[in-house]
Amino acid sequence: MKKIKIVEQFKGCIAYDCDSVLFVRLEKGTIVSDHTHDYEEIIFLMEGEANAIIGDKTQIIKSPVKVVIPPNVYHKFTAITDLIGLEIK
Repeated sequence: MKKIKIVEQFKGCIAYDCDSVLFVRLEKGTIVSDHTHDYEEIIFLMEGEANAIIGDKTQIIKSPVKVVIPPNVYHKFTAITDLIGLEIK
């Protein structure tokens, strides 16, 4: 058995490292500011709603949904409700 490590934590957000998967919980109103990755990111929104800005597109995403973000594309999320998701690195 291996203890699961918290890899990111700030007001309203906690992310647990589950190897190639992050388990993420966001409280309503929490903003994950715009950023990029040098790899494709896949997000499975399991519970809740978020305002998602991916590249030049803005949309509201509602669970359950899979979101694929290509490498090097700016993206930002704002939790409309409390939410739970999985992020595949």
